[in-house]
Amino acid sequence: MKTIILSATVTVLTLVSAACSKKSNEPDSTAAKTPVVAAGQSASKSEIAPKTPEDWIVVQDENYIPVINDMGRKLQSARKAFMMKDPAAAATDVRGAADLLSKETSGDSRGKENIDVTVKQLIALAADLDSKKTVGVKRFDAVIATAHRADLDRDWLVLGESSWYPYIEEPNRHFQNAHQSLLAKDYEKAAQEMHKGEAFVKLEASRASGDVTHSLNSSAQELDKLAVDTRRGTVKNVAEADNAFRRADRTLAQSHQVKAKESWAKKEAVKAGYEMKAAALLLQQSADWAGSEAKTGVSAVVRDTRMLAGKLTEGSKYAVEEVDKGIDDLGHAISELGRKNGS
Repeated sequence: MKTIILSATVTVLTLVSAACSKKSNEPDSTAAKTPVVAAGQSASKSEIAPKTPEDWIVVQDENYIPVINDMGRKLQSARKAFMMKDPAAAATDVRGAADLLSKETSGDSRGKENIDVTVKQLIALAADLDSKKTVGVKRFDAVIATAHRADLDRDWLVLGESSWYPYIEEPNRHFQNAHQSLLAKDYEKAAQEMHKGEAFVKLEASRASGDVTHSLNSSAQELDKLAVDTRRGTVKNVAEADNAFRRADRTLAQSHQVKAKESWAKKEAVKAGYEMKAAALLLQQSADWAGSEAKTGVSAVVRDTRMLAGKLTEGSKYAVEEVDKGIDDLGHAISELGRKNGS
């Protein structure tokens, strides 16, 4: 009796299995016609949290260096020792910075020549400090500024979104602070905030290419001049500053949109998603400076871009054509904002 029951059970399971197999081989009439990438096809990452610099190193009153990593901390320590007339301690920190920088070229040749030159400058500076040769502030500041730039330029390129994305809100945060300081007629504070925003525009220029690099450098120069004029008290019209902030945010948005297109072409979905998130945020911020009409004009594309970018960074399903269109629509909105508001 047990044998009969077992046989019957096996027969039923076999029939069910066959039916399921047949069903799975039949075409699904509801399937999407557009190619869809399944979740997990591109590795997703957890959301990258925003950060602010730990501190700032200010050299020659105009060059603001954000302290955001070990190199920044080492350079800051070196400058403090130098300004306190402790050349031995400064030399130790300068050598430490040279050591950190030299290790960055291991396993990756990008920027190696520039880093090698900078390391030699740091070692020479440390040697002069140890030998008690006279080292002027101008030379000391120039070397540490070069070291900082070489370090972050490479980080922004090599480490990718984990390096730059946490600071994506920083430029506009400083523009907002500058705006409030101008309203309060605190021109020194406003100039400082402008320079801080400028510092992040320069960093974005280091990872850009072509016309976008030129636009970012031009924006950084505009912010620098605005800061200098503000410190002198010759900038009285807040709208003049606001327009410079609007242009800077829009140019930053354009840079990230171009990077999104490049990453997407390389099938780097997560990177493309973060670039799109950054571009959407900066487009919104630029429109905020331009006024209510501009804000309304970009609201739909900002919303759609954020939703699509979330799919890419989280590893959710998305249609390939959907991403192509989303990146192009984003670029069009950025261009239109510039056209309607004088760049």
